[in-house]
Amino acid sequence: MKTIIYSITIFFFSANVIAANFYSQNSGNKIQQITENEFQVHDLPPTTSKVYPGTDGKLVYVADSLGNKIPDFSNAGYKGGGVPVPYVAIKETVWPVLGDNSGLIQSAIDRVSALPLDANGFRGAVLLKMGIYNLDKPLNISASGIVLRGEGMSDVGTILIGKISEERTRGGVINISGEAGITIIEKSKQVITDDYVAVGTNSFNVKSAKKYKAGDKIIVRRIGNEAFINEIGLDQETVGRNSWRPFNINFDRIITKVEGNTITVDAPIFTAVEERWGGGEIYKYNDARIENAGVENLRGISEYDPSVRTTEYGNMDRDDLDARYRYKGEEYYSDENHYGVFINISNAQNVWVRNMYALHFTNSVIQSNAGTKWITIQDCESREPVSQRWGGRRFTYQMNGQMCLVQRSLSQKGRHSFVLQGPEASGNVYLYCQAVNPYSTSEPHNRWVNGVLYDNVKAPLTARFWDYIIGWAGANIVLWNCEGDFLIQQPPTAQNYSFGHIGVNAVIFNAALQDLTKPNGHVESLDKHVSPQSLYLTQLKERLGEQAVKNVFSHVE
Repeated sequence: MKTIIYSITIFFFSANVIAANFYSQNSGNKIQQITENEFQVHDLPPTTSKVYPGTDGKLVYVADSLGNKIPDFSNAGYKGGGVPVPYVAIKETVWPVLGDNSGLIQSAIDRVSALPLDANGFRGAVLLKMGIYNLDKPLNISASGIVLRGEGMSDVGTILIGKISEERTRGGVINISGEAGITIIEKSKQVITDDYVAVGTNSFNVKSAKKYKAGDKIIVRRIGNEAFINEIGLDQETVGRNSWRPFNINFDRIITKVEGNTITVDAPIFTAVEERWGGGEIYKYNDARIENAGVENLRGISEYDPSVRTTEYGNMDRDDLDARYRYKGEEYYSDENHYGVFINISNAQNVWVRNMYALHFTNSVIQSNAGTKWITIQDCESREPVSQRWGGRRFTYQMNGQMCLVQRSLSQKGRHSFVLQGPEASGNVYLYCQAVNPYSTSEPHNRWVNGVLYDNVKAPLTARFWDYIIGWAGANIVLWNCEGDFLIQQPPTAQNYSFGHIGVNAVIFNAALQDLTKPNGHVESLDKHVSPQSLYLTQLKERLGEQAVKNVFSHVE
């Protein structure tokens, strides 16, 4: 038997109230809301020792002895931050039919894909009229300038139902993916000559910059050799089968200035480039990624088999992984032979998903893979995922690319609700998000995710060492004015930070894989929020002006 479960609960953030609070706090007045019947004056919030408002009102960054500082995260989001998500003109309209709708929608997408790009880089939108669209096959957007738009994300809006297939479906119900990503031009290689390029730095020196100019797209490669693996304690002698191999980090950047052999790029470095660990290199690259694509204003449902149920909860909160100690509880739906991902993004940049509601997906409602860049996810909601409730599942908003922004979004019953994996997941921001009824922590989850900001997030959070193959999951992670239990530890050669966190510095999830002998990260102002209220919005305002904040932090009317 197959059933489809609908939910009529819609979650909304009040963007206007949050923005009003942000502006009032950053103007120096701690008057959070003023109504005709209410006038409240509050104490000045504390500031931090690492970044704080100066006498001129602009942020002051305090570097450590090596020059490392809290990075500027404001390049996260569509078009590099501060640019509003556009409204794209409709070129095709689709109405639902009985039976399979996948061919009908895909044909409309293909017709718009054949249109020429306009001056702004768009071909047009495919409008899906309200109704139910059963999909026997996934939908694919493989050209730039395509938007898939519904007529609402409620239960009377546009509803896409990913049907159970004979084979377990890999990928997403909707796949935004180019045929190829970037290709490094090996002959363009130049070695970085600095002994140390600090975290938060935008400039560095190379052996020769003669063939580079402003506007060039480059990879800044941070090398991590065997000596680095030994330094962070993940060599085979120290951790046995959980050891790591040497790895590099590729930062995707654009040159903004060249002076002699000094190169300045558009966004900072998030893991220090250090000569003793192999130094760094830069390369030009060819870019084949698609861009200017979006999904908006619709609902996605993954059909599942309700006869598949379990009482097993796995490694949720036990300090021993032996089967005898695993948590058992109330029976729940646990089928996994259905769609795991709603929207999957690969080989793409400048993509958005907004006003989206998802039900029953086993893993991610949105997954942005390594090689993606400048993604905005906003005003989205995930509820009632259907899967087993232990490891490897329910990574709800998974951002594995670079400079992605997830804002005003909710995850219910996720595990790692706001999560990232891999060393190329860097420069990403989660802003005003919330995890409700979580079964694990939101976090950098795998192998040196670096330079991530959790800004006003309500969820259990970690940036820690795993006594497992994951090892040091994240480095140079910043938790800013978040709420919920948390665990933050300092990796060798790097740091993790918590500022203004309301919650206990301890978590119960995956207790068997914690190593509390590792040093604590940098924690300031525990249980009291700090100023400014939002680090990301303040950095964005200082870099691009007040209009940039208004562009990204309000609902489209």
